[in-house]
Amino acid sequence: MAEQLAKNGQVSGKLEKVYEKWGHGNWGAIMTGNVMVDEKYMGSPQHAAIQVNDTAEIEKWQGIARAIKARGALAIMQINHPGRQSPVGAGSRGLLEKNIAPSAVPINFGENIVAKTLVKLLFGTPAEMSIAQIQTVIKQFVDAAKFAQQTGFDGVTIHAAHGYLLSDFLSPKANTRTDAYGGTPEKRAKIIVDIIRAIRESVGAKFSVSVKVNSSDQQYDAGSDAVLRQIDVLVAQAIDFLEISGGSYENPRMIGGDDLPTRSERTQKREAFFLEFALAVRERHPALHLMLTGGFRTRAAMNSALESKGCDMVGIGRPAALVPDFPRSVVGIGANKELSEAEAGLQLQKVKEPWFLKHLPFPQLQRALAGGAETGYYGQRIGQMSKA
Repeated sequence: MAEQLAKNGQVSGKLEKVYEKWGHGNWGAIMTGNVMVDEKYMGSPQHAAIQVNDTAEIEKWQGIARAIKARGALAIMQINHPGRQSPVGAGSRGLLEKNIAPSAVPINFGENIVAKTLVKLLFGTPAEMSIAQIQTVIKQFVDAAKFAQQTGFDGVTIHAAHGYLLSDFLSPKANTRTDAYGGTPEKRAKIIVDIIRAIRESVGAKFSVSVKVNSSDQQYDAGSDAVLRQIDVLVAQAIDFLEISGGSYENPRMIGGDDLPTRSERTQKREAFFLEFALAVRERHPALHLMLTGGFRTRAAMNSALESKGCDMVGIGRPAALVPDFPRSVVGIGANKELSEAEAGLQLQKVKEPWFLKHLPFPQLQRALAGGAETGYYGQRIGQMSKA
């Protein structure tokens, strides 16, 4: 969820008002949008960032946690580092200072000159992280988890999806290292393992620690089990749950799902974008608590995914930006008790793309810009919630 209601990393009263509305919406748990672990590198100028020693920020986040938990929902802070997806002007780093990433591999919006120029101007080529920088990032995630616990949250989700820093460590396309943090699927997952272990040691066993990962859009070869092997490593750390999503700035599948030839016709008709991959994870890890996010709109589809054992928890994004008490229309609360299966839910209209996109002869860049436009639309709707 891209609330876009912070400035220079500091949250506003508008953000607390949004979470007050969600907090009264009968959700089982509420996960924040991206909270950056380092204000130097931000995914957007309007993202919130951890301010460990700022008393005013601590009090604001305590207010947000109370707002989330007002009607019994669990409060989960989603902590993140954007890595190479931090645009110029987002964060406090200097204009000539490079983004950081596992390797010096720039974002790829296509091989044409327009796409390459756009990447160069907005993001540049990141600098490969030193071991010392990796250790610093690990500590920043730990500090973020401690901050979440201090301010009253029930847990954190470590964001390792959507092309951000930890997601890039998992990918052999973005991570070409040959040291302890690259070279095999398991080594590429090491930074996340280190973060989980350090957080758990710091916050104790009762504080929830979960991880968000990309689905099969990160498969690298036909029949490759690299992603599943990485999930094996993460599950071995006794995480409380695993959230499956998908996509990145390069290919925003979180908007429309995995467009893979291996998807059966039956699967394509389901609302859940990444259910097929979730079922593959379930087969390997029957006892793992799974959260599946992306595409859910109706009670029937949610029940189908739950009954198939593809997930234990359903993640809702865009509907929540339009209807803050969306659960009422799904499970049947109050006046909605008599809703039929067909009525229970919300059908969303496709967001209208900017007129110029259809004239771009660059499909990959077009998809990226269209995904950004849709994300921006729902961010605006969240902003409108803060004014109502």
